[in-house]
Amino acid sequence: MHRFLAVLAALFFLMPVSVFGQDAQITAVAKAALEKAQPDSIRRNREYCGLIGRDAAGRIIVTKARRGSRARCRYPELPRGVQTVATFHTHGAFLRRFDNEVPSVLDLLSEIRAGTDGYVSTPGGRLWFMDGARQEVRLLCDIGCMPHDPRFVRNAMGQIANRYTLDDLKRRHY
Repeated sequence: MHRFLAVLAALFFLMPVSVFGQDAQITAVAKAALEKAQPDSIRRNREYCGLIGRDAAGRIIVTKARRGSRARCRYPELPRGVQTVATFHTHGAFLRRFDNEVPSVLDLLSEIRAGTDGYVSTPGGRLWFMDGARQEVRLLCDIGCMPHDPRFVRNAMGQIANRYTLDDLKRRHY
């Protein structure tokens, strides 16, 4: 039995990250796109959003981030024949009474309904992964790992966990 568990554990650590809902290459592309969009998002207090896709040859395609409103953004379209694999968006500037340091219920529901994953950067410089299949969000890197709003105040809306399920987000936001 111990040998079986050891083999199972070894296989777990050798599996590619994408088996568990997150692809390292897609994550790197999303992080780069968000790092580019984040300063304008904070300065203008607007969400910026985009799509990451894969073409028929397996190449990664990323759209230019599109400016949205304070709380919404309409994703640009990918070229014909490119399949959406992930979304990305910013959460604008720091607002003391607005819980934008974690993805929203609507953010995660959008990924669940579309069958995609997503990435969100926050005013505090956090980067989140939204796993549509598992219906959860996970913190990839904490405060300051992305460009951040200098007005950001740590814990203004309470403690931030490293992971939230859809039900956790509902309890947090409602």
